[in-house]
Amino acid sequence: MGLFRRKNRDMKRVEAQIEALQSELGSLQKDARSLAGQIGKAAGSTFDVAEAVYDGVGKWTAGNVKSVRGTVSNQPLTALLVSLGAGAVLGALFLRR
Repeated sequence: MGLFRRKNRDMKRVEAQIEALQSELGSLQKDARSLAGQIGKAAGSTFDVAEAVYDGVGKWTAGNVKSVRGTVSNQPLTALLVSLGAGAVLGALFLRR
């Protein structure tokens, strides 16, 4: 008779552990869903910020192209020397071993 009581107690412990695991898994699922939702919102806002920055850079570049064209037209020799100097610096940096 003692053998059956021990098995019954062991089964109740196993059942209790299974129920605890199921409860913890349910909580984990809720947390994972919440985290996925928050990640989606963060990604959406990050995309919006990146799009705004892209638009700002495009406007800034378009505005400065006119200025650079005017400077190159007014001072072609200076523009040539500046571009040669920049090319020499970049060449030295990239060919460095």
